[in-house]
Amino acid sequence: MGTFDRMIKYKGGYLFLSHSHADIEKVREIRNNLEKTGFEPLCFYLKCLNDDSEIEELIKREIDSREWFVFLDSENARNSKWVTMEREYIERTNCKKIISVDLDDPDAVQKAILSVTNNLKVYISYTHSDYDLAHKIATKLEEKDYLVAIFPDCMSSGDWWMESRDTLKEASHDGCVLSLITPEALKDPVQVQELTLTDRDKGNLIPVIVGNVELSDRFRYHLLPYNIYHLPDNPTDDEIEDMINEISNAIIENNRKQKRG
Repeated sequence: MGTFDRMIKYKGGYLFLSHSHADIEKVREIRNNLEKTGFEPLCFYLKCLNDDSEIEELIKREIDSREWFVFLDSENARNSKWVTMEREYIERTNCKKIISVDLDDPDAVQKAILSVTNNLKVYISYTHSDYDLAHKIATKLEEKDYLVAIFPDCMSSGDWWMESRDTLKEASHDGCVLSLITPEALKDPVQVQELTLTDRDKGNLIPVIVGNVELSDRFRYHLLPYNIYHLPDNPTDDEIEDMINEISNAIIENNRKQKRG
């Protein structure tokens, strides 16, 4: 069992499943499998309530309390007033992560699980002196239900290679590698190796430049294909959270591109 598999079994995450009740059999199968995997998916069907405004308020409160929104797409869902309301509300908030799953796909159950887990995997690449910042970012990501791999700053290069290479590769292809680029990172052969491996494998790399950094030609070359994000020196919690909100949609979009490719 890999690093991220252990995290999912232990932590999972809270999900809002938007669906039509007409699709309940397949929706229930997806919900049950997500629960077995370690997630906490919510499916709303409020038979006890007759007041539409009360139902809408409850749904919105549940959406507000969750970070991830899974749209179980079908003709029934597209014709449902409740699914339409949920989708429009979530898009207006502009801070939730939306994953769509086509229920007409014969592999919809398995793809739903993969879509959720893959968009949650983050490997943080950092150098020893930036551990405090990496840990702060990891904590913020975990608050938003991400599965974060961050290896201890005391590991030697040999230990890193043995312990983290498979995790790095998994995040590179199924989630993302968030690389903190600081003046110290430019001198760190381990972090350069992580960045080089991710780039060589055409992985999902999200570079974050911290403060004023003079990039070497080698780093500049590797970063050309990627959208670069920025943090100031000694960023506040709010600045870190703003950066995470920016990259969240990038993680989902990059994974979509990889699937299309």
